Amino acid sequence: MSASKTVSKGSVNSTTIVTDDVDESSKPEFIYGGPFIKVEKPSPIIDTATPFNLELQGTFKKSFAYYSLKERLPVILTKIIDYLSREGSKIKSTHGASDEDILSYIQYVTKLKNDLVTNKQYDLLTVDTPEARRWNQWIEALDIKHYFTNVWVFTECYVYRRLREGCELSKTLKNFDPFADQKQKSFEGSLELMCIVADKLVNMLSKSDKDKCKSDFVTLLKLCLWANKCDLSLSSGEQVFLNGNNADGKATTSNIIDPFQMILDFKDKLLVDDTSKIVDQVTNKAEAMMKNLEANATVKYQCSCNRLATLAGMTVCKDEPASAADGAKGSPPETPAAEAADVPCPTKMTSPQHVMFDIVCDNAGYELFADLCLAHFLISQGIVQKIRFHVKNIPWFVSDVTPVDFKWVIDSCLKASYRREVPQQPTEAAEGEVPPEPEPPRVIGADNLRALAEQWTKYVDEGTFVVLHDDFWTSPHVYRDMKRHAPSLYRQLQYAVALLFKGDLNYRKLLCEKNVPPTSGLEAALQGFLPAPVIAVRTVKADLICGLPKGKWDQLNALDDKWMQKGDFGVIQYCGKVEPLKVADRPCDQYGDVCRGAGCGPRTDM
Repeated sequence: MSASKTVSKGSVNSTTIVTDDVDESSKPEFIYGGPFIKVEKPSPIIDTATPFNLELQGTFKKSFAYYSLKERLPVILTKIIDYLSREGSKIKSTHGASDEDILSYIQYVTKLKNDLVTNKQYDLLTVDTPEARRWNQWIEALDIKHYFTNVWVFTECYVYRRLREGCELSKTLKNFDPFADQKQKSFEGSLELMCIVADKLVNMLSKSDKDKCKSDFVTLLKLCLWANKCDLSLSSGEQVFLNGNNADGKATTSNIIDPFQMILDFKDKLLVDDTSKIVDQVTNKAEAMMKNLEANATVKYQCSCNRLATLAGMTVCKDEPASAADGAKGSPPETPAAEAADVPCPTKMTSPQHVMFDIVCDNAGYELFADLCLAHFLISQGIVQKIRFHVKNIPWFVSDVTPVDFKWVIDSCLKASYRREVPQQPTEAAEGEVPPEPEPPRVIGADNLRALAEQWTKYVDEGTFVVLHDDFWTSPHVYRDMKRHAPSLYRQLQYAVALLFKGDLNYRKLLCEKNVPPTSGLEAALQGFLPAPVIAVRTVKADLICGLPKGKWDQLNALDDKWMQKGDFGVIQYCGKVEPLKVADRPCDQYGDVCRGAGCGPRTDM
C-alpha cells in the first residue's frame, strides 16, 4: 500500500490513501464522498466513518459500505463461481444447460467481481428490455459511475441486476437462481423453529378478546423482527442459525430453542419498540375502513380512464363514445350488464375495495414463514381482509423472496415431515421422598405446520394472500423517489391500512440511504414518502438508524463500534402520517388510452 497523507477539510479529518484494489485510471479528479467533502488526488477513499447527513458509499473506509464492497460482496460473487464449478452437473440436469452456458456465466461473474474490486466504471446492460433500458438511463445520468464512489445502494442493486443479466444472456440459464440452493438449505435448517412456532400459532387464530388479540399481535410483530436475523447477504451466503442451532436446524443440546422465548431474551436488544402504538393504530384504522366499506357496499363506480387520458393529452380509443371520452354530462354509454364492473378505475378510486395490509418482504425461508404467520393472524382475527406481499421479481441480495420462493416455502411447509423427541428436565424430589417418574419426552412435529400451509395455499388460491412483484423493488431508487419513478405502485400502496417494511435494504431505502443523526424521527427521515402508515421492522445490519433516544447511539458505540453491522439489535418503528389519497391526474397504466370508460376488469391487487 502506498504512503498515506492526512488532509483536513472543514470539520472532517481525512486520510487519502492508494489501495491496491482501486484502479488508478478510474479515480475522479474533483469531488468524492458527497457534498462539501473534497478529497485530494490520488485516492477516492477517506479514512473515516460516514459523516452525518451524507449518503452511504464506499468512499468512507471505516464505513460498513466500504467493508461490504471490499469484502462481503466479492465473497458472494466468489461463492457463485464456486457453485457453478462444483455443481455444474446438477445445474445442467435441472436447467438443460450446456458446458458452454455455465462457462460463459462463470466468466461473466468473474469479470463483474474484478470490476467491483478494482473500482471500475459501471458497464451498461446489454439485454434489450424496457427495464434494462431504464437501468442504462439511470447509469448514464450519474455524475459518478464507479462502484466505490457512487452511493452504496446503487452499486449493490447494480451488481445483483448484472447477475440476472448474465442469466438473461444465456440460452438455458434464463430461470437460474444462483442463490436457490442456499435459500433452501436455510429453510431446512430452520424447520424445527417453524414447527415450534406453528404449534403456538394455532392457539392464536381463534377469534379472541381485545386484550389477547393485541398481545398476540405485538408478539407476532416481534417474531417477525427477530426472524430478520436470518439474512444470507449479511453472512456472505453462510447459513444463519438462531440462538445455537446446528446445521440440521436442531438445538445443540437437549434444550428446545423457542422463538417466543427469544423475544423475551432479546427484550433489551429492541432499541425502538412502537408495537403497542402500531397495534392500536392499525386496528383502529382497519375498523374505520371496514365500516366505510360496509356503508358503501352498494355504490357503483364508473371508470374514468378516458376522461383522464384526454386531460393528459393521450389518444382516446375511437370506439369510445365522445361523451365518455370528454367527460361530458349525460347518460353513460350503454354497456351489457354482464360486462359491468363494480371495481372503479384505480386513478379515480379514493378508498380501497378491501381492508388490506401490505408486507414488503425481505428474506425467504424462516423470515417469510414468520411473515405468513402474522398475515394469517390478521386475517383470522378479522382485522383485515387481504394481505399483499411485495416480493422481488428476480433473485436479489442472496436471500430476498421471489415469487418462486414464496410458492416453494408454502409447498415445503405443506410437505414437511419433521419430528424430534426432546427429553424433559427431571424434577428433583424433596429430601426423603421418592423421585417422581420422569415425564415423557416432548415431541416436536410438523402436523400444525402442514395445517397452516394448507390454509395458506387456500388463501393464495382465493386471493386473500396476493403476491406482487413490481420492477421498482429491484431498482436502485430510494423510496422518497417512488412517486416519480413508479407512480402506479405508490398509488397502489396508498390503499393499504399500513405498510410493513422488512429488513435492512428496505430500511436503507426508507431513510434514502442517508446517515441521518440517530435521534432523528422516522417521519423526517422518510423525506416525504408517506403513501400509508409505515411500519419499519429491521435488525440493524448497516450503519444508519433513526429514532434512538438521546445518548443511546453513543452508549452502544462505546461498548462496540461494530454493533450496527451484526444484526444483534433491532427496531420496530411507526410513522402514522400519510398523504391524502386524491383522484389522480393521469390515466392508469393498465388500460390508459384503450380504456372503454365503463369499468375496470377484475383486479386482485385492489
